[in-house]
Parts: sequence; structure tokens; C-alpha cells
Amino acid sequence: MKKILFSALFGVEGRRERIAFLEKIQPHLADDYTLVAFNTSAEIEADIAVINTSTHLKPGLGDIEEAFAQLVNETCPDQRDTLMAHTWGEAASAPAKYISNLTRHIRLTRSFLAALDAHTPGYVFLWNQFNALHRHFAHILDARGIDYGFFHDGLLPGSVALDFDGEMGESWISKDPGKFQDIPVSPEDHARAATFLETLRARNIERHVQVDEICVEDALEAIKKHDRPIVFYAGQVDWHAGISPDGPARLCHSPHYTSTIDALAHLDEVAGQLGVFVIFKPHPISREKYTFLQADDYPNTLILGSATLDSCIDAADIVATIASQTSYVALMAGKPVMMLGRNQLTGKDLTYDLTHKDALADLILRALDDPLAQTRTTALADHVARLEQAYLFDFDTLDIPFYRCDAASAAKAIAATLENGVTPTK
Repeated sequence: MKKILFSALFGVEGRRERIAFLEKIQPHLADDYTLVAFNTSAEIEADIAVINTSTHLKPGLGDIEEAFAQLVNETCPDQRDTLMAHTWGEAASAPAKYISNLTRHIRLTRSFLAALDAHTPGYVFLWNQFNALHRHFAHILDARGIDYGFFHDGLLPGSVALDFDGEMGESWISKDPGKFQDIPVSPEDHARAATFLETLRARNIERHVQVDEICVEDALEAIKKHDRPIVFYAGQVDWHAGISPDGPARLCHSPHYTSTIDALAHLDEVAGQLGVFVIFKPHPISREKYTFLQADDYPNTLILGSATLDSCIDAADIVATIASQTSYVALMAGKPVMMLGRNQLTGKDLTYDLTHKDALADLILRALDDPLAQTRTTALADHVARLEQAYLFDFDTLDIPFYRCDAASAAKAIAATLENGVTPTK
């Protein structure tokens, strides 16, 4: 029996689609393939095998940091410092949770080791690549010679992605944009994608719904910056976006900046030179981390942690990000997008991509001039048509029929990887 293990927060409230996706895949696999859900959250029941790790969490770990160091020494000693830094980096916005998060990490890792011994999976999928727990799991799988990939929310509402090589800047779409651009788009494909995008816009459907807490236009007017060109800079959680830790892997996602704050400092400096103004919205998970910033530290920037994404995009002339999927939301809103790092949009003739750090001023001016404006709508529909053909699967969370790659397609892609050892396009 060939087992495929999926590790995720399957029991999170409102996330039933994750386990439902696996339940739909199982019937389309050959009889000798079995899916196993390694559930890192509240206990659930499903139509596939489930390991509910909450039943394995027992007390008695002693000194937590010492227990963590010992566990890493046992499983991947060369990663001790990086994993310790990652767990602390994740907790930087809520230090009081550091020890409890570390305790959870230890217990889940022990459960994962037991699951590998009990089930000997032929392949493992992790949701997602960049949290500390799954970084640790990936190193364990490397040490054991077990192949693995990643699954996560897709780039568009209602979709899910299976990455067999890496997420975002490490995905094949990012590393080989020419291969992706060569996927043919028929007039029918283009029309379907264009209709889908228009429906998303008309119904204001986004991946994550937000509630407005502040009026961006009023804030700009209050500080007398409403008459300047506006660059909206969307932040990331650096440890969850491949930007941290610094090192060779970071260059896949952010070759020019070592952190969200590093890029903000450069944007603020260049904005002062050009007479433009920056709105910075930290990622909701890490917005408290930036409360220490002072207005005089960034005189050309307004930090709005409580504003919604839509209101910031609406107020902006340009949207900038290192690698955030905010870039897709901005494109659907018709805004020019500057990619300061890399994600699946890099090299797709849809964004203004920063090629070297010294070119930021010129890039801002080019984005303000916006030569891509005339082709953006058509190019975005073609891009979405290619995503639908070669990258995204139906998560069955929308009542809008669009994604033709269903659970049967996902089963076929998974089987191809296990049987042939290749990274498939669908």
C-alpha cells in the first residue's frame, strides 16, 4: 500500500474544505494508494485515515527551550540555529505565546516522527512551506529520504495549489516563466477567464474578507499627503514568505531585500527623492510588530495597520510588494503592480519587476507612467487561463463554475509524481 501523508491544520474552524479536498481525491486514486491526514489542530473525523495529533499531546517536557534544542539535535542538528530563530521570529508579534508555540512544535514533531514510523509514506504534502513546524518536518523528510511537496490556498479565490517543487518564488511558474507563458490560451480559454475575473470583481470576492476600520483617504488628507502620487506597499510575514531566514533560499523570493522593513526603508527614501508618498499596511498577523515605528523614522510613509486591503489599493496609484499575493488583488483592481521580489507573477508581462536595487526610482516612475495599462486586462485573463490549465485545482468553495481541474486531476498529478518521480504540470 502506497501512502501519501498530508499535514495541515485540518480542524481549524471554517476550514473544512481542506479535508474535503482529500476526501474527494481518494476515490480517484488506484486501490493501492491511501491518503492519510496528519491533523495539527482540533480533532476531526473524515472519510480518509486521520491522525488527530491533539490526542497525542501529553505534558512533562521540562525546560521547553532545552527540549526543543534536544529534539532538533536528534532530527536535523545542522538546522538548530535556523529553526530556533524561525520559531522566535514567528512569535515576535506575540512573545507571550513563544513558549506555548514551542511546546506545541515539540509535541507535533514527536507525533509526526511516530506517524512516519507507523505509516512509512511514499510522499508527504505540507500546508505550507514556510511555517517553522513544516520547515522542521521538511528537514526530517530530507534526512529520511522521503519526497515531499506543498499544498496551500491558490492564487485566486476558490482554488488550491499543489507545489511539487516549492511555493511562490521557488515554484516552477516563478523559476521558469517562459515555460508557463508558452502554455497556449485559446479564445474560449481567454473568454472563460475574463468572465470569471469580472464576476469576482462584480461580487467583490476575495480570498480573505476584511472589515474596514479606518478611512485611508481621510488619513491622507489629515496629514496633507492626498495630492501626492501614492505607492501602497503591502507587507508580508517574513518568516512565512521565504524572506526569512536570510540566506541562499531567501534569494528565490527576495533577492534585493532582507525583510519587509528593509524594503520599506528603501521605498521611503526613494519616495522622498521623487515626491511620492507610501502607504504601508503590515500583514494582519504581524501588524503589532510594527507599533514601535515612529513617524520621523519614515517621513514619507503612513503606516495603516487597521486599514483594509481594498481601501489601500483604491487610494494608491501603484501597488508594491516583495512577494505578497496582494499583487493579484491589485491587478484585478486595475492597478499597476511593482514586484520588489518574486512570486508566480514574475516575468509574466503583468508587473513591473525590480531587477536590481538601484533601479527602484526608475521603476516607480515607469509604474506611474504605466505602459502596461493598455494590455493589462487582456494579459491578466490569459494569465488566469494558464493558471487554471496548469497550476490551480478546484477547492469547491465558490458557486462560480470555473476550475476544470478537479479532484480527479489532482489525483492524476499526485500519482504521476509518485510513479515517475517528476514534477508534473496538469
